[in-house]
Formats: sequence, C-alpha cells, structure tokens
Amino acid sequence: MSFSGGLVKQRGFTLVEMGMVLAIIGFILTGILGGQSLIRSARVNDVVAIVEDLRTASTLFKKRFNYLPGDFPAVAGDIAGIPTPAPAVAESGNGNGQVGVAGNVTAATGVAVADTEVAWAPLHLFNAGLLGKVNSNEPLRMISTSYGGVHLVSNLIATALVPANAPAPGFAAQNPTARNAIVFFNLPCDVAREVDLKIDDGNGLTGRAVGTFTAAGACPANDIIGWYAVAL
Repeated sequence: MSFSGGLVKQRGFTLVEMGMVLAIIGFILTGILGGQSLIRSARVNDVVAIVEDLRTASTLFKKRFNYLPGDFPAVAGDIAGIPTPAPAVAESGNGNGQVGVAGNVTAATGVAVADTEVAWAPLHLFNAGLLGKVNSNEPLRMISTSYGGVHLVSNLIATALVPANAPAPGFAAQNPTARNAIVFFNLPCDVAREVDLKIDDGNGLTGRAVGTFTAAGACPANDIIGWYAVAL
C-alpha cells in the first residue's frame, strides 16, 4: 500500500458563504434584541396602565363613597365582602383623606403592613367593581408589576420611600399639594425612565413622578429604582 505523500487541500469559506453566515448571525441578534425591546416595552406599558387604572378607580370610588379606598371608614355592608376593620387598628379607615400612615409599607420588601389602609385599598377597589383583578393569594401585595408591589399610599409614606437626596428634592418637595400617591417597588432603571417619559417630564427627580435615582439623576449602581412614586 502506498500513499502519494501530497498535501490534502481543504476548501475554505468563500466570501459569499461568510457573508451568509454573518447575515444569519445578524438576524439572530436582531431577533434577540428586538424581543428584549418588546418585553421591556410591554412592561413599561403595564406600569403606565396601572397608574391610569388606579387614578381612575380611586376617583370613581371617592365619587361613590366620599372617601378614598382604604381610607373608607365602617365599610361593612357598603361593599360586598369587606368587613369593618378591627377597632384596634387605628390606621384602617379613619376617613382623613390620606391612605395610611408612615410605616404602613415595608420599604425593604415592597409589601404592605397587614390590617392597614394601604393593605385594604386594593380590595376596596376590587370588591367595588372598579378594578378588574387583584392577587388575593398575596393580601399584602394585591397589585404588582413583574418586578414588585404597587400600593396606594399617603404623601407621608411616599415621602419616606422617596426622600430628599440633595440636590434631588424628593416626593414631598415636588408634590406639596398631593395628599396621596401610587408607589412602585423595584423597577429597573430603564423601565422607570421610559415610564417617566410617558407620564411625566422624563426626569425621575422632578415633576409628578419621582424615584430613588442618584442625586445627579443617574441610575443606581444596581440599576434598580427601589421606589418610584406617582402623585395620585
């Protein structure tokens, strides 16, 4: 048996073939990036829709019952499925025009404190037929985004969650006449920025909607806006 001893020639990729491979990679990357963009856009729209729904539902609730949800006193019999809050819980349904008091939301976890106006508010709206759905499996976070809880709260609570961070003024300084707010927990920074462009002035430190951006208005190191508050 003998071998020719010549070199075996292997054909490389032609320019056309390389071009086709690069085009396919480009299509795949475009699809991935486009999919991510669509997902983010859908989640931004979800946040915007929650703001609109809660503003509308709260306005209609107040017109019907003369009180805000959660703040409504002695609701037993007035709204199906809602008992009168325990007398020992002073924050529940005192009718003062503000939803909850300082400490009614746990800042680190984004959930409401049980048996407070903040915890009651979503159920008031839902049982009054003004919200289409709530998560009854999580009674302290009945409304949420893909990222965390959403609550109706008083100005005091919103101010504690989005405080002044010089030179950033915080929620109270930007909204001195707002008695209540809608607060979102744990939004990604890019989502919060896009939401602000849609519902406010595009600056997360000013206007009717403000969040825990850095003092210079930049995203935090972890790219998460711990709390984003929107004046009700």
